Amino acid sequence: MTLDDRLSTLDELWAVWAAHGTSMTDEQWSRPTRLGDWDVLSLFAHHGAWPFMLGGLLTRVQEREPTHATAAALLRDFNAPDGVANTRRRDAAESAPADAERYGRAAIVEQFTTAGPRALEAARALGPVVVDYFGHAALRLEEAISIGIMEATVHLLDLRRALGQEPDVPAAGLAHTAALLAQMAPPVDLIEAATGRSRVDVFPVLT
Repeated sequence: MTLDDRLSTLDELWAVWAAHGTSMTDEQWSRPTRLGDWDVLSLFAHHGAWPFMLGGLLTRVQEREPTHATAAALLRDFNAPDGVANTRRRDAAESAPADAERYGRAAIVEQFTTAGPRALEAARALGPVVVDYFGHAALRLEEAISIGIMEATVHLLDLRRALGQEPDVPAAGLAHTAALLAQMAPPVDLIEAATGRSRVDVFPVLT
């Protein structure tokens, strides 16, 4: 996928988030999710940070080579035992409900209706640059967008399951996320497990 393709995919996913956010009932907003103590509003607050962060990411252009060639390579580091996904797990779990209470529904939904589309438009104008990925790595912008696609897709599945709806998620997001997660797994282990030749425990590659 080119940068433009990935931006279009993320745009499509965020449009679905926006549609949910502007149409849910009070009861739906308060439903529990499969993510610990989070309700639907907490889930929205968690992923709603991504459109905001993308705007900031676009101001962090770097004139250097990437430290990680792909999103999968960076996510493997993040999900290592001492990686930030594990060392900051409690902070992430606690921040979503706090942000939900602090900002409220309207401001959170606005991330998908207004801030997200604006950031995607700015990313198209910027083009294929290298960015400082929040102090953790130097990453090509298209690879950073791949992480956004994965986050939007995985959490959209969380949302639809919480709402008791079929996992009807944009096909491009599903395909890109599946490919990214497959890239995170050791290739030999993945191939042999997927073809019934091994019982190696490949998954999960990301939590």
